[in-house]
Amino acid sequence: MQRIGLLFDSLRAPYDVAHIYQVATALGNCDLYLSGNCIDPNHKKIVSKVKSWRIENLPSFRHFVNLKDAASQLHSEGKVLVGTSPHTEENVYDYDFTKRNSVIVFGTESSGLSREKSSLLDSLVKIPMGSECQFLTLPTAVPIVAYEFYRQIREGQK
Repeated sequence: MQRIGLLFDSLRAPYDVAHIYQVATALGNCDLYLSGNCIDPNHKKIVSKVKSWRIENLPSFRHFVNLKDAASQLHSEGKVLVGTSPHTEENVYDYDFTKRNSVIVFGTESSGLSREKSSLLDSLVKIPMGSECQFLTLPTAVPIVAYEFYRQIREGQK
């Protein structure tokens, strides 16, 4: 089965990491990546929260110094980087994550992916939402995109 790649740039909030662990554990086939100045994914607040959900085996993250290094290394491994941004026209539900070895890239909640960081990526997709909503938090956006990727993988297996 194709693996779901999820990369988080400058991830700092403990509960965001806990929710990412929950989604990755539920899907069971995720490769997790961090770039930039991030919280330690084994921080006691994160581990205690995840264990309270009865998740004992935490998935591991592969960490890169910055997004530029992550993009360079992952591209050299044949991966395609797909960023998330409300400022693009490509809809997450229209993008085919299964065509190539895709890694979905999430920016910070406060600033998202800058133009400079977005330029390192192969594509950008957005989650469609009403005009009253400017952005979605990671605990909301990650499951939407990851489960769409998973749905596409499952459809391809039929």
